[in-house]
Amino acid sequence: MKPGLALVMVTLVWAVTATAGAPALIPQPVQMQLRPGVFTLGSAPPLAGVAVASQVRIYADAGARETGQYLAALLGRSTGLRFAVLPAADAGPVRNGILLTSSNAVASLGAEGYELTVAPDAVVIRAPAGAGVFYGVQSLLQLLPPEVFAAQPAGGVAWTVPCVYIQDQPRFPWRGWMLDVSRHFFDKQEVKQTLDALALHKLNVFHWHLVDDNGWRIEILKYPLLTLTGGWRSSGMGWNLNPRSSSAWNGAGLYGGFYTQADIREVVAYAAQRHITIVPEIEMPGHSGAAMSAYPQFGPSGASIYSPALAIPFLEDVLTEVMGLFPGRFIHIGGDEVNGSPWTTSAPDIALMQSLGINPTNGTSAYQHWFSGQIANFLQANGRTMIGWSEIEYGGVLPNSGVTDWLNNESVAAAQAGQPVVRCPTGNCYLDYYENPAAAWSSEPPAIGGNVPLSTVYNFEPMPSGLTGSVTNNILGAQGCQWCEYVPSLLNVQFKSFPRLLALAELTWTPAALKDFTSFTNRLAADELRLAQMGVNYNHYAVPTAGMWAPSNTPAAYAPLSWDITTNVAAAGEIDASFSYTAGTNSLLIAWAALLENGAEIDRDTHAGTAGTSTSKASYVLRLPARKAGAAYTLRVSVQGSGGTNSAGTVYLPNWD
Repeated sequence: MKPGLALVMVTLVWAVTATAGAPALIPQPVQMQLRPGVFTLGSAPPLAGVAVASQVRIYADAGARETGQYLAALLGRSTGLRFAVLPAADAGPVRNGILLTSSNAVASLGAEGYELTVAPDAVVIRAPAGAGVFYGVQSLLQLLPPEVFAAQPAGGVAWTVPCVYIQDQPRFPWRGWMLDVSRHFFDKQEVKQTLDALALHKLNVFHWHLVDDNGWRIEILKYPLLTLTGGWRSSGMGWNLNPRSSSAWNGAGLYGGFYTQADIREVVAYAAQRHITIVPEIEMPGHSGAAMSAYPQFGPSGASIYSPALAIPFLEDVLTEVMGLFPGRFIHIGGDEVNGSPWTTSAPDIALMQSLGINPTNGTSAYQHWFSGQIANFLQANGRTMIGWSEIEYGGVLPNSGVTDWLNNESVAAAQAGQPVVRCPTGNCYLDYYENPAAAWSSEPPAIGGNVPLSTVYNFEPMPSGLTGSVTNNILGAQGCQWCEYVPSLLNVQFKSFPRLLALAELTWTPAALKDFTSFTNRLAADELRLAQMGVNYNHYAVPTAGMWAPSNTPAAYAPLSWDITTNVAAAGEIDASFSYTAGTNSLLIAWAALLENGAEIDRDTHAGTAGTSTSKASYVLRLPARKAGAAYTLRVSVQGSGGTNSAGTVYLPNWD
């Protein structure tokens, strides 16, 4: 399907949904009444006395002024109208304007709840606190045509909002997404773009996995080698990925990158404007290879793990700088998958374990527990709370800490012990897994394995059975986890995260009794158009194809095969080609792939690839500087069968690299 045709079809779906039935909001509000009529932006005359003529007036309380400015900027960009943000005290009876206020708000809606009233002559968003006003604005934006998220004025759009009354508040306070930037680095602009998509769906926690074996991504002024050495890899991307699928290379051919402290402050402020709290993760004591490459003196010789006997002062220095950048309550310290065997041969650690009464030969779990307790106490003394993965509880409940339970075995005990708990079991919340069953993996980019379908995410229940009373308050919510071993680009991150992350947004916001998967998937058609207007990639499920290869055209020695892809080339930019074996006794070997315009080669990606099993694909990235009207575009590849020509498969043209 051509992108333009898809846009028209989804627009029609949105229009039918918004006018004939309930508006297509995600997450589903707690209470929504559809009323007669519409509110039209720009229906008021220009506002006299305002220096810049404005067609729409936004009145905001002092506490909502920043949200008012955010709304004015977003609406002005896509509608071409001009907006004035004025004090709410000047509103009087609001006519042909938008009011953002906490006056006379329903206190029981809490810090994130809101009321949204759309009448033919006014829009009123009323909430007890600023976060609620912001979420009311997100619902208002979803009521507008999807083109409201366009990057430039969209012509021919009726800027109308259906009249509704919504009263809404979240089920859980932690509605999160984790992004791993250690395996592959994503720059601050890429992070900010995705934060916009989180905010639209009322997700409010961004768990930033900044440190792991493969890269240290946050500048620490006292220890500059953490980023200068630990932020770059000479070994390349790893995981057998196409080097062209990422732009995170420097002039010396090193792979990686890092955020300066100024970058971090910029992203934190950007997130805060969208009422998103960032939880930084500084992995310890394991998964610390990047730090050890820079400062090996803080770990056992040759190991990718910190020595508790040597590293605690260093880690306290690091965490002090981290706390100065991130104002939120929680600091994540990882703590997962720790192999403590290097401690058993490290003299300083043996001595410390013996002084603590821990047997050095079989007490590494107890030693990690002691270490985590020291870090938890340090953070608590500085007004913060440590949070870590399930394994920090191995050895017993860890006081002064919270748990992100990925192993799905610590939630109940931790909550009963009074610890804050975030649910993220692999089988429901790990977005690095394939979305489809194994039989359909050929239409997805490489993943770590397994599958987590959209319905499995949607049907996850964050509240463990058996918990009752006030203990349930210790279950903060849930988060989707986007690990990135096989996810080298923002397009790929978004492909894997959306729409599954939207299912998580609904299950953490909407009361369980109101959830309905059929309704959700119906509303998803409209929401995907919003994502498209925002420039956010997502799993389209129907991936375009260039063609197929078969035994009849598989050469025994390297020779070119070609496919006409003109109808698939809609604009300049990146063109991905992915080769997926489906049948036969022989693999397909690929030497290079090239893009031709009117028969002339304009780009080539040269690297050896093999399409040999249903889960093995060779991916190539081609770039089109400018699309020439009326030109013919061809994908040409040099291939041969491996040991024979009995090979068959499909050539996909996805948008995930």
